[in-house]
Amino acid sequence: MRKSLLMILGAALLAGGSPAQPALLPLLSNWDDNSIPPAFYGPYNEIWGYADQAGREYAIIGSSEGTYFIDVTVPTAPVIVDFERSRDTVTLAIHRDYKTYQNYCYAVADEGDNSLQIFDLQYLPDSVSLVYDDDQYCTRAHNIFIADDKLFLASNSLGFNFNAMDVLSLANPVNPTYLSTLSGNFSHVHDVFVRNDTAFCSNGSAGLFIYSFVNPTNPVLLASLTNYPQQGYNHSSWSTPDGRTLVFADETHGKAMKVMDISDLSNLSIYSYFQSNLLNIPNPGSSTGSIPHNPFIIGNTVYVSYYHDGVQVYDISDPLNPVNIAYYDTYTQHNNYSSYQGCWGVYPYLPSGIILASDFENGLFVLDGSSLLGVHEPAAGEGSFAWYQPGEQAFHISLTLAASQKVNLEVYDMQGRLVAEKQERAAAGSSTTSLTAGNLSGGIYVVRVNGERVRFSHKVAVQE
Repeated sequence: MRKSLLMILGAALLAGGSPAQPALLPLLSNWDDNSIPPAFYGPYNEIWGYADQAGREYAIIGSSEGTYFIDVTVPTAPVIVDFERSRDTVTLAIHRDYKTYQNYCYAVADEGDNSLQIFDLQYLPDSVSLVYDDDQYCTRAHNIFIADDKLFLASNSLGFNFNAMDVLSLANPVNPTYLSTLSGNFSHVHDVFVRNDTAFCSNGSAGLFIYSFVNPTNPVLLASLTNYPQQGYNHSSWSTPDGRTLVFADETHGKAMKVMDISDLSNLSIYSYFQSNLLNIPNPGSSTGSIPHNPFIIGNTVYVSYYHDGVQVYDISDPLNPVNIAYYDTYTQHNNYSSYQGCWGVYPYLPSGIILASDFENGLFVLDGSSLLGVHEPAAGEGSFAWYQPGEQAFHISLTLAASQKVNLEVYDMQGRLVAEKQERAAAGSSTTSLTAGNLSGGIYVVRVNGERVRFSHKVAVQE
């Protein structure tokens, strides 16, 4: 089916260079409902985001009782548009997880007699519709991930049966079907990140295991990392869009984040380590140090939810020397790193540049991350660009530059995946180039022009 591209946000220019000290991300709003009952750690858990084809943006945040869908299109004034309870209305859930695919949100919980739920988001901003609520493949799961049309259920329980990880087909998004079960020299898969049919499985104390799902019914082990410096509970990971660098977290007091070279899976090597120490304790690497939770990556920027230290942002353009460039502390009630409190999750993929964060006790935080994502008003005289799509798989980009320079053209989806790229030398003045983007599915994308002197960013809607 032919698709059309609609420009829905202006161009942007981002000044080069990183600040000497991490910048405090501006707080746009905080939503918190004191009537929600706490579940051990607090009332809240996971956060995810969604942008519809009209350009409206939403936060999806888990609570002890169910899921809140919050309109953050006006980021200074969040509006609850719907709340959906999980199947078990008695057991308070400590852990929930969410991912979106097409116009659907997939939800699981890891407590109680629950299920896999699928919500249809096409009726937003009015409401969401529960279109699937079934425990055939899942009663409880700890985390989920969606890659292409496959749903990965990490630490998946079906009644009294437990599987390290199950994989379902979403060929029909509202009627999942079983593909395979992963097992190996580990007790469970805590979380999984998948890119191009390669699954990076964080398996707790067992380490990191990497599988090929080219044949999703028969996964093949490609590599494993079972012994490494500063090892703790291997919790979660994310890779750079080029698939050459992986950042992973060990959810253990005092353990640093790891930046690893994955360009050759037969020779995995850790480039560097970085660690947040917002409280400035004397020995951050001790058992009283900070605890990282979940990393996410856009380009060479890593967004980490640190329990006590909030949202921490790092530049890994030089993987040997990560630099802390921004932060926001969602949990200021602390004076040490004891227990598990504070920031659970962060979602940096909304086209507007806002960052969503969830805090166990303090709810939803909406932060201004536009300076990090490159979504700004253009500076006069530096240049501009526009684009249009002349055919099914290609579109033109028109550049107007003050000076000739090498430019890199990139298209990202809302999970930070690079879906198209081209490098060329652009002349001063006006010029037009074409870029093959493939058969993009409907949704929101970010187009970036990174030059030697300018950086522009547009968000666009691809419509069926």
